[in-house]
Amino acid sequence: MKNKIIIVILFLAPTLFAREMGDFVKDIKIAPFYFSIPAFVSEKLSDGTEILALPNSEFPIIYSELHIYHGKKDLGKRPVEIIRLLEDSWEFSGSKSYPKDTLLQEFENLGANFSLSIGYHKTVIGFSYLKKDEARVFELFQSFWKESVLDDEVISTMRGRISEEIKRRNDNPSAVGGRKSQELLFSNTIQGTSSTIQGLGGIKKEDLVEFQKEILSEKKRVLILSGDVNVSSWKKNLSSLEVYSSAPKAGSEEITTESLKQSLTNTKNKNILVDKDVSQSFVIMMGVLPKHNDPDFYSIQVLNYIIGGGGFNSYFMREIRNNRGLAYSAGSSADFQDEYGVINFFAMTKTESVPEVVSLMKELIDSKFIDTIKEEELLRAKVAITNQFVFLFDDSKKVLNNDLRFKEHHMPKEYLVNFRENIEKVSLLDIRRVGKLYFNPEKLATVVVGPKSLKQGLGEKFQVISPEDRIP
Repeated sequence: MKNKIIIVILFLAPTLFAREMGDFVKDIKIAPFYFSIPAFVSEKLSDGTEILALPNSEFPIIYSELHIYHGKKDLGKRPVEIIRLLEDSWEFSGSKSYPKDTLLQEFENLGANFSLSIGYHKTVIGFSYLKKDEARVFELFQSFWKESVLDDEVISTMRGRISEEIKRRNDNPSAVGGRKSQELLFSNTIQGTSSTIQGLGGIKKEDLVEFQKEILSEKKRVLILSGDVNVSSWKKNLSSLEVYSSAPKAGSEEITTESLKQSLTNTKNKNILVDKDVSQSFVIMMGVLPKHNDPDFYSIQVLNYIIGGGGFNSYFMREIRNNRGLAYSAGSSADFQDEYGVINFFAMTKTESVPEVVSLMKELIDSKFIDTIKEEELLRAKVAITNQFVFLFDDSKKVLNNDLRFKEHHMPKEYLVNFRENIEKVSLLDIRRVGKLYFNPEKLATVVVGPKSLKQGLGEKFQVISPEDRIP
C-alpha cells in the first residue's frame, strides 16, 4: 500500500455541540489534523503464505501473529464443543520436547507472550518477545508446530473447567441475552449453536487430533509482523514449518445476509422471554444488515451512531437512561462481516421497567422518529465518526490487523483513503432510507431476560423459555 496522506478536519460549528456543551464552544476552532496511513511491507511466499509487516525500531519488541484460515465454520457436522476444548487443551499441552505447561514457562522465562485462539473463521497463533530472544522464540515455535501433542490429563482438566463455565453461564442476564439472541438470529448454523455439557462429554481425543491436523494442514496463512522486526528472519523460520497432510476437509459453513433474513423469517417466534428471577433485566433487539462492502455501510454507521452507538451523544442513552432514568445502560452496535452484518439494540433495566423500555426502544428506531432527526445531529455524528477514524492507526499491530480485516471483507482498495469522504456524503435521506430497511422494529427479533411474570406486560407474542431451552 502506498503512503497516502489523509486530512481529517476537526472543527466545531457554532451550534454543533450547543445542546450538550453550551455556547462556550462557539468560538473554538481546531486546525486541520494531518496524518498518514503507514506504509507496510506485503509479500507472498512460494508456499502461499502472505506476510504483512510494519517495522518500527523505536523499541526492541516484536509482535507476530500467524493467521491460519481454518476455524469453527469448518466443523461440518462435528460438535461445536470441539473448538473450545481443542483451543485450551492444545495451548496447555505443550510439545514433545516441552510437555504440558513447560512450553508456556519457557516463554514466560523470556518475558514473552504466547497465545492460541480458534475463532469462527480462522486460528491465530500469537507471540510478543524481545528482539534479542528471537532465536529462542523460533526454537519454541518450531517445537510447538512440529511436535504438537494433546495431553490426556490436560484434556481432562480443560473438559472439567469448561463444564463448570457452562454450569455458571446463566448467572449474568446480559450474557444469557447475548447467547440466546445469537441462537435465535443464527439458528440452524454452527455460529448459533451453544456448547452443552452433554456435547462436551462426548468429545473424544481423536476428534481433537483430527481438527488439529486440519489446522496445521491449512495452506492459506497470513503472518502479521510489527515492531523491531527482521522480515527475512521470519521468512526463513516459516520456510521450515511443515504443512501437514490430512484427510479431505468438510465443507465450510456460509452465512450471508440473505440466509439470515430467511432464517429470521422462518423462525416460529421472534420474541423470546428467557425466564430468570432477577431484579435487573436485559433487553436486546437484533436484525440483519448487509455485508461490510455494501454501499449502505456508511449510512448505517452514521444512523447507528445517532441512535445508540454514540454513547452519551446517542438517543438511547439520552432518552432511556438520562432523561427518563429507565436503564443503567443502553445503546446499539453494528457488526459487519464479509458476507453479512448484524445490528443490536440493547438496554439493562429494572425488571419492572422492561415493558416501558421495550416500547421506548422501538419508538426510537421507528421510521417516524428517524424522520425527525435534524441536519445538525447528522453533522455532529459525521464529525465524531471522522474524528475517531485516526484511532485505526494508533499502533502498528492495529494497522495491520485492520488492513487484513478489510482484505478479508473485500473492501475497495481505496477504502481508507475515501472513508472520510464517504461518511461526509451521508444525507438525511440516506439515513431515513436505511432506517426503514434495517432499523424497522417489525423486522427485528427481541430477547428479554427476566422473570416470566413479565409476559403479562410484554404481551402474548412473547414466548417463555428457560436459559437452557433451545430456541423454538
